[in-house]
Amino acid sequence: MVWTAAITEDMLKRRWSASILRYLDRGITDPAEITKNEVNLSAAIMSQRLRAMLRYALVARYPRPAPSKVVEFRLTPRGKKILKMLDIIDQLDRLDQRLALNGKPIEEDLGIAVTVPPDRSSKPETSVSDKPARRKKSSVAVSLNTVSVNSSL
Repeated sequence: MVWTAAITEDMLKRRWSASILRYLDRGITDPAEITKNEVNLSAAIMSQRLRAMLRYALVARYPRPAPSKVVEFRLTPRGKKILKMLDIIDQLDRLDQRLALNGKPIEEDLGIAVTVPPDRSSKPETSVSDKPARRKKSSVAVSLNTVSVNSSL
């Protein structure tokens, strides 16, 4: 069984996956209609994405009654769950953009303290010694306060 985090990661890596899920969520269930609405989305890519979504049980196929050969795709409960996760990631992205536009460091608004030691590699050494200079190990300390996102997954 493939777990939710792995599915979400796979959907994020594949272009058009999130868009297709959103179209299906809005009730546009015919793949041909989705490709008409998205100029750069080809039928082949659409077919590949739908096959992957079927494999992960994010969508289900519903053939229309005969004589039509059209097959509709609808989100499953698992597909709705993945879509909610993608929406939360979009909310975080919009928050990052808004904070960046305010000119305030993002870490400051999110309550993240970042401590970075000064870079000593650019300073010339002033002492002469027979022993090679020992470099101090530098470290980065990051402490995270609680960051919460309102969601009902």
